[in-house]
Amino acid sequence: MERLEDLVKECLETDELTQIGYGSGCISDGVGYKTGNGREVFVKVNRTSDALVMFRGEEASLRTMADTNTIHCPRPIKVLENIPGGGCAIIMEYLDLGSSGDEAALGTGLARLHMHNWRSLEKGEGVANFGFPVATSCGSIAQDNSWTNDWMEFFCKKIDSQLDRLGSRSSSKEAKSLWSQLRPNIHKLFDGLVIRPSLLHGDLWGGNIGYTSRGPVIYDPASFYGHYEYDFGINQCFPSFGRRFYEAYHSLIPKEPGCELRLQLYKLFHLLNHWNLFGSGYSSSSIKTLKDILRKI
Repeated sequence: MERLEDLVKECLETDELTQIGYGSGCISDGVGYKTGNGREVFVKVNRTSDALVMFRGEEASLRTMADTNTIHCPRPIKVLENIPGGGCAIIMEYLDLGSSGDEAALGTGLARLHMHNWRSLEKGEGVANFGFPVATSCGSIAQDNSWTNDWMEFFCKKIDSQLDRLGSRSSSKEAKSLWSQLRPNIHKLFDGLVIRPSLLHGDLWGGNIGYTSRGPVIYDPASFYGHYEYDFGINQCFPSFGRRFYEAYHSLIPKEPGCELRLQLYKLFHLLNHWNLFGSGYSSSSIKTLKDILRKI
């Protein structure tokens, strides 16, 4: 029976693979390899029916971010479909990551990523709408990235989708009722803002950040073109950035009025996504966030 390593060898045109590392997460597992000619790669594996959409989205996200040359992320090599044992795999550049490094460089790199499409638009190029060419997955949940020219419409559909997935449980009924009150008033959070599409990581928390000798690295993205503040939403759930990060970031992209409440709105998406991924432990925080926004809007 053909093994996954045989497919990797064929893809990389090598007869030799030596394992150099291993990683395990709540969604996928991965193994690092060195080929006979010294090339180092990381192979991430997912055995679920969601794997192909997930890895196609990750491949497109990594490639699009890498092409900006603004912040380091692993270069994707290939998605392998129908691997032995079921599921799919993605082969990418191997990076020997540490957990600490220059936070200011991370803030500067992320700001440059967010600004990259703005600079392209100023030249008459770039992406003018909100969305992405393919679905990308936040955790294992695929996100509909269909293009639209209205950021609020795009974001509201993301919340709608998460609430639809919750079904008819009693706590989800309360969340849906609160959202039905908030949704028509979302525009109040964006009054006076001009929102230009930024290329986003889409799921940027401490578990998706590392450091090499070259500087910060971001990985496991769920990218799309959206409002740059969105990339700070999950940080409201799991704080990962310190003072030096924010100082560096906001020296390039200053805070805009009302950002604190918009960050709660973006936090809401991730709470609902975690509710769908990991269960009702996130229901109370989701409902509380909805109530807080409604009270302050």
